[in-house]
Amino acid sequence: MGSSRNLTLYVDFFSQPSRAVIIFCRVNEIEADVHLVSLRKKESRQPPFLAINPLGQVPAIDDGGFTLSESHTIMRYLAATRKVADHWYPEDLEKRACVDRVLDWHLGNLRRGVAPYVVHRELAPLLGRTKNPTLAAEAEACLKQSLMTMETVWLKDSPFFAGGSQPSIADISSACELQQLKLLDKEESGALLAPYEKVKAWMVAVEEFTAPYFVEVHGELEKLAKILQDRRKSEAEGEVETAPKL
Repeated sequence: MGSSRNLTLYVDFFSQPSRAVIIFCRVNEIEADVHLVSLRKKESRQPPFLAINPLGQVPAIDDGGFTLSESHTIMRYLAATRKVADHWYPEDLEKRACVDRVLDWHLGNLRRGVAPYVVHRELAPLLGRTKNPTLAAEAEACLKQSLMTMETVWLKDSPFFAGGSQPSIADISSACELQQLKLLDKEESGALLAPYEKVKAWMVAVEEFTAPYFVEVHGELEKLAKILQDRRKSEAEGEVETAPKL
């Protein structure tokens, strides 16, 4: 089903869920105005945005006056209201339930591992916070368990999640989450992913299937990753640099 209503996306390109929604729209040629909301500048907590999403979180959408938040819900809604290929969010209820199962798992596992791990290993000073080694260790354990689940359960018998031969919205969401590891030292992120051959192949497959949008949408993240890598190199060589700004 198509829609003639004007769609606006409220996003921050440093937000993993925001990137997933943007990629989904671009891959499926869903026309939308993109409105940037800077989390660093706390724009999501200002009255204009709170009128769109009272929870103060991105992404959010305004679809002809209908506002909605939560990235997984947004992609489900767009799959139902726009013309997209069935593999993204299948009409078949059993196949759809398999996608929903992975989406629900993602929030309580992969995201609970990746986000705090990257923050407390790398990003905390940039966000005006103090690194917490205890939280980093807890998140690392959750991340490693999540990667094992991806390797041995979700990707055991198929190249994409939910048993599909083509990606679903669950694949986009989790791939954007895992891409956040690029902000870590390359050796550290490489060591984390090294044991998981299916996960690494899956990441490549998601990027290729969504080309060129996956790479384009992660452009700002790649720039920050390069800045952080150069800063680590300078520090190792005894040079002092100020912390980069998000």
